[in-house]
Amino acid sequence: MICPICKDTGARRSRRRNITDYILSVMGLYPWRCQTCHSRFYARMMSLSNLLHARCPICGNMELKRIDPKLVSGPLVFLGRVFRLPAYRCEPCRHKYFSFLPQRQMGEEKVSLSSAD
Repeated sequence: MICPICKDTGARRSRRRNITDYILSVMGLYPWRCQTCHSRFYARMMSLSNLLHARCPICGNMELKRIDPKLVSGPLVFLGRVFRLPAYRCEPCRHKYFSFLPQRQMGEEKVSLSSAD
């Protein structure tokens, strides 16, 4: 996280101290503290564009592997199979789950259509 005051990259999550911190956390804004200038500020954990893509519910990783829905286990997996939701596996924490959000394409560049004359 980059500090908006000193522009250093040493900002870390700060503990929530009061009711305002908890209310803002529900809206997606978390408290951060800069290690360099010790200023405290609020920011989102990830950009709004990343909120529209699938991510691991345990570690937040967005680099997911698509897997067969039969490999997912848990109490409510039948819902994912009935609605034919895509199944994902997070490599770092090995968590398998269903998500209705699309997977973000890593490193994929937008290809422009060109007409050949």
